Amino acid sequence: MFRYFGPPGTGKTTTLLNHVEELLSDGTAPNQIGYFAFTRKAAHEARDRAVARFNLDPDKDFVFFRTLHSLAFQLLGISGAEVLKETHLKEFSGIVGVNLTESVTAVEDEGFLTFRSNHPIMRAIDLARTTDHGPVWAYNQMDLDVTSYHFKHIFSEYEKFKKQDGLKDFTDMLVGLSENEALIPKLRVVFLYEAQDLTPLQWKVARLIDEKCERMYVAGDDDQGIFGWAGADINRFIGLEGASEVLTQSYRVPISVWNIADRVSSRIRRRQKKEWSPRNAQGSVRFVHDHYRIDFENQWLILAQANYMLNDIGAYLKTQGYFFERFNSPSLSKKVRNAIASWTHLTTGHNREISLSEAQNLYAHISSEDGRLQRGAKTLLKTANDQDVFTLGLLHEHFGLEATGTWNQVLDRITSEDRAYASTLIKRGVDLNAKPPIKLSTIHGAKGGEADNVFLMLDLSGKALEEMEKNPDDGYRVLYTGITRTKENLVLKMPEDWQRGWQL
Repeated sequence: MFRYFGPPGTGKTTTLLNHVEELLSDGTAPNQIGYFAFTRKAAHEARDRAVARFNLDPDKDFVFFRTLHSLAFQLLGISGAEVLKETHLKEFSGIVGVNLTESVTAVEDEGFLTFRSNHPIMRAIDLARTTDHGPVWAYNQMDLDVTSYHFKHIFSEYEKFKKQDGLKDFTDMLVGLSENEALIPKLRVVFLYEAQDLTPLQWKVARLIDEKCERMYVAGDDDQGIFGWAGADINRFIGLEGASEVLTQSYRVPISVWNIADRVSSRIRRRQKKEWSPRNAQGSVRFVHDHYRIDFENQWLILAQANYMLNDIGAYLKTQGYFFERFNSPSLSKKVRNAIASWTHLTTGHNREISLSEAQNLYAHISSEDGRLQRGAKTLLKTANDQDVFTLGLLHEHFGLEATGTWNQVLDRITSEDRAYASTLIKRGVDLNAKPPIKLSTIHGAKGGEADNVFLMLDLSGKALEEMEKNPDDGYRVLYTGITRTKENLVLKMPEDWQRGWQL
């Protein structure tokens, strides 16, 4: 294996795709190239860039540009009906008497949709299997509200439940592929992206792929390895044998931010030493004690170690009329924004038109109270065809619309909170159809992202403080990852209690 160590913004993806371009230019068939990434988003980004360069078909030509999980799903011939769903998790919760569906995440990949429970017990089960250390070891790594005996019972019942119903979860896909070496495709060249995030189980699959290909390139950055809690094994990436190269020029991080990042990375004891340079721009770093005097105009990435830490600043942004998203959910829903846009469009011009779906969404935000909408009006809309268009006059004359006035007066099914917030956004001139310029996220959720301006809270949760004492390396890797999302200006919010935060 050939390793690329890629510090933040040094172009790991571009470097790998340059190799892909060389292979394609030399006549290598696209289906002889494998590009496996930790996330579907990263795999698709690489695929789409290669498609754009060579005008190839993304589905037919780049069949091996995917995640390892989707590769397993494809090669094992798993059907969608076999994949664990949320309903199955609910059923299993009833069997073991523990609600394991309190926090369930949908995982969509090539060809399948599955659900992963973020309940600590389910995370421990997954940790036991992805590391191959077993349930006792995993139990000791987690702070669970059950006894060791009870956890081992749930672990065994989970395996029995899946087997009886012929179900496979996310981890089962990789286990199945690791046990079926004959299914591994023989490729010419393979690229493995963000390798610092691979679990021992994923490394096992990667090794099987490596044994059958002519050459494998592995890219990652151990300093950004922040998924140790999920079983990622940074040491395997650091300890790989073979030639390596450090990408030394960052195209993202400015000088002032680089200085802070370098200070943080020096505190990581177990790491590959890497010399890299910031881009030729000064940037800025500022320390503050709160968020109230920050001008959040333009593009911002607001980061915290834990999700709950974003609640106060999220509420503040709403009161100030900022448009933002949190975990890919806009602060004002798309349906509400579309209803406001539809009414504004209809009422600010002559014979303006909206589509059937827009009309249906509009009606969903208008009640029949106070004569706004005739009873049965929504049923009347169902008689229309998809290709039909509607003017305000047509809706009034034939489809039961009675309301007149501003959107704020008419759309009474929008909550008073959302109406007030939307009004503030509109007064500030915010384009409700545009992508929110501000994103709130945990540092883990923002990995791989970047922004001109980053606001980073240095507060740590009680659990994170405990983990810092046991393993400070992982804690400083998280901080380093957060800091290096910055392209221009970094604002660091000091913890209320300096003893309960990262120390710079």
